[in-house]
Amino acid sequence: MTGEKLHNHIRYYLRLSKLRIMLPVSLTGFTGYFLFKPVIDFGILLVSLGVFLVAVSASVLNQLQETDIDIRMNRTRNRPLPAKQITSAGAMIFFALCFLSGMMLLYFAGNFSAAVLALFAVGWYNGVYTGLKKVTAFAVIPGALTGAIPPLIGWVAAGGNVLDKTALSLSVLFFIGQIPHFWLLMLKYDKEYRNAGIPTLTGLLPRKKVNILIFGFVIFSALAALSLCYFEIISSQYLNAALIMISVLLIWQFTGLIRNIVDADTTGKYSRLLDVYYLLILLLLISDRLMSQA
Repeated sequence: MTGEKLHNHIRYYLRLSKLRIMLPVSLTGFTGYFLFKPVIDFGILLVSLGVFLVAVSASVLNQLQETDIDIRMNRTRNRPLPAKQITSAGAMIFFALCFLSGMMLLYFAGNFSAAVLALFAVGWYNGVYTGLKKVTAFAVIPGALTGAIPPLIGWVAAGGNVLDKTALSLSVLFFIGQIPHFWLLMLKYDKEYRNAGIPTLTGLLPRKKVNILIFGFVIFSALAALSLCYFEIISSQYLNAALIMISVLLIWQFTGLIRNIVDADTTGKYSRLLDVYYLLILLLLISDRLMSQA
């Protein structure tokens, strides 16, 4: 294999990995671990890498399952599998390597419970949610459970109990946040989803009601975030004030969703707002633990 071909293969597999999505997933696992055990050591790094690899494996398997759908959508037809840049066999081998290595890291650097949670997340995402997307536009509600698990994996891997209030609060926060985020994506590519045979909200409700529904879940997301203050998961008064401020700002920005006509470009702006909001929450949580250790 020539240097150029090797470079292209690496690039294709990096695209298959969806690094832009999987790195934030890994960060949620890092945060869950750090909240219970606020030290930077090999344990937290290996567990975060394990979360990343398992998340990549689930994404790769999902792309294998939905190659026929991806071919029919402009947004996805140039992905490595539908574009035939990577064979199905190659993707399956990559899935197996990522899954097995990720599970081993979570088991040996974490514990058995962390590995079980990861196994459940992959089973739920690929065995339940992927199929439900072809049946109902509300599939993201049960599917969002997979977004709630990575911070829980980190918490448990560090030695925490799955029923601790911090773990449950983080899980609820990321569970709710997945729902408006996916529906915004569905709005942006509404026609493509319909052409690919995927049910959309606009096929069930008028566009205005869809916007109101999304806005409602954004409010629920902000309330879930503010529960971090109520349960004193963020203990610093200054950071609590910062969380309240960005939550109010988020809701204010999203009022535009119900006040104005939203096109595809504007919908993308709202998705980015949610991404930034959740990233800031993670940074506030990490900062709070650092301040408490000082």
